[in-house]
Amino acid sequence: MHFSDFGVFLGDFTLREINFHTKNPMRAQRRTLKKILSKSKNCEYGKKLNFKDIHSIEEFRAKVPLTTYADYEGYVDRMIHNKEKNLMYTGMNVRYCSSSGSVGKPKILPKSIIDLWHMQCIGFSASVATAYHYLKDVKGVRMPAQKGPLVLILTGHKLEDGKQCNGAGQVPLLYLKPLLSTFSTSPVSLLIPEHEELLDTSYLQLRFALEERNVSYLESIVVTLLTTMFDYLEENWEMLCDDIEKGIINPNIKITPELRKEYEKKFKPNPKRAAELRKEFEKGFDTPIAPRIWPKLTWAHGMVGSNLKVYVEKLRKSIGDLPLHNMGYAAAEGFFAMPTELDVHDGVLLPHCIFFEFIPVDDDVEENPDEQPKTLLIDELEVGKKYEIVVTNYSGLYRYRIEDVVQVTKMYNNTPRIELLYRKNLDMNVANEKTTTQMCDFVAKNTSKRMDNEFTGFSYYPDFSTKPPRYCMLVEPKNPMTEDDRQKMIDILDEEFSEVNEKFAKYRRWGMLNRPEVLVLKPKTYWDYRESLRARGVVLNQIKPVTVINSEERKNFFFSHVETAESATLDEWKASQE
Repeated sequence: MHFSDFGVFLGDFTLREINFHTKNPMRAQRRTLKKILSKSKNCEYGKKLNFKDIHSIEEFRAKVPLTTYADYEGYVDRMIHNKEKNLMYTGMNVRYCSSSGSVGKPKILPKSIIDLWHMQCIGFSASVATAYHYLKDVKGVRMPAQKGPLVLILTGHKLEDGKQCNGAGQVPLLYLKPLLSTFSTSPVSLLIPEHEELLDTSYLQLRFALEERNVSYLESIVVTLLTTMFDYLEENWEMLCDDIEKGIINPNIKITPELRKEYEKKFKPNPKRAAELRKEFEKGFDTPIAPRIWPKLTWAHGMVGSNLKVYVEKLRKSIGDLPLHNMGYAAAEGFFAMPTELDVHDGVLLPHCIFFEFIPVDDDVEENPDEQPKTLLIDELEVGKKYEIVVTNYSGLYRYRIEDVVQVTKMYNNTPRIELLYRKNLDMNVANEKTTTQMCDFVAKNTSKRMDNEFTGFSYYPDFSTKPPRYCMLVEPKNPMTEDDRQKMIDILDEEFSEVNEKFAKYRRWGMLNRPEVLVLKPKTYWDYRESLRARGVVLNQIKPVTVINSEERKNFFFSHVETAESATLDEWKASQE
């Protein structure tokens, strides 16, 4: 029995559970909330809000306010620094998950055993079972023994209380560490390296994967890593083939001496496989390369969504019509929605895992920050409408606003299927690196200070004209800038974003993000933009800073005011105007 068969067995149980609870989601929601309050009534937060006296959803919404991370940060600090227990929920703090947060300090959230179990069953096993049944029922083929590249790195870090902290998507695989070698082409020492920054992971992951002809699946936490892998392959296939033929690791590849010695023992000269690969690469990459070099490839797996569609389209050029499973909608706060079929960007809400509430989103109406908005329950949602999601989980979050906006796409049984659209406080997310508005502002402030040049205004543009994509900053400086100044500012931007966002730094190393670009705007650009809005009837106090250029109207205005000309981004924009 291959390990993937066990994954299908456990996944089938999870899928039956999802099917059962989604038939009567409000019954599941009432039970979920009752369990959460019962388990948390004796923790410090539960005593503070008298959870023991709450016996219904209505009482819960009336007595417990909507919360944000600021309401829990003090408790988390006490857990980590003082090793205190029973603060946010009753029970042991098993581990932590990190989530994007404010400048310089990511959100760190504790995870209970119940939440971790849900993440394990849904995040790993349910995906395998869904793929198994799709291949059997739709494609008419049996899923082969699973072996393929896990295009990811599972490193985390220990906190002061000795507990491990990782991204939520890493956790299911970390608990399978003893079994990783049974379904991953990469060894554990590459998946969980001691010094990831000292390794050329793109080369090494591909090197192990290319040696294996019988690869049956591709997996990453987000599909952006898969697109990066194929970009690297297209640019470096000759070197990879030469090394496979000779059984060596190219001397120019960055790798620690210990791992070079370990891996060189694994690699033997393989001229037959090298010739087979070289023959396909020499035909070019205009047709999907993945099924040509891995004939037993049956599916791919990774996080997708509306914010990553550009990467899915790009990935299709390499994998063709290979079935792609969206691993689901999850975060450090919990597992929210699970796709029950392949090649979709949405998933069904999980009413037995999280207690959900929803705040209707109207893009034309600005929320009053002094008011607690009214929430809807899972049975009150409408197909096609957008909502901000609010969660209560088993790990100490109650009526927590994660600031994600979702859209209801359709129904599964009697439960909504949703798709993540965007995060309210996210403005730069070209490779799923999750850079917040606060981070953008913080970087601009530090860059201005280091340049000793005040900015009259600045905006960022997510630039997909390069491979890989990059951040483009459009800036109106108070003092004139030379070309040397502009190049210096690009270097500073790169450093500042790497400092403020750990994922930005990693993705730069992994080749998922390019070096930033800077375009200098003509004097009075932001004044002219403000006046153009006022001329259209916009009230002055409703005009907000343009942190991100996220519409054609903004793009056309600001790019028409660029003073510098040395930019692929600007050339692309000019071409679009012709």
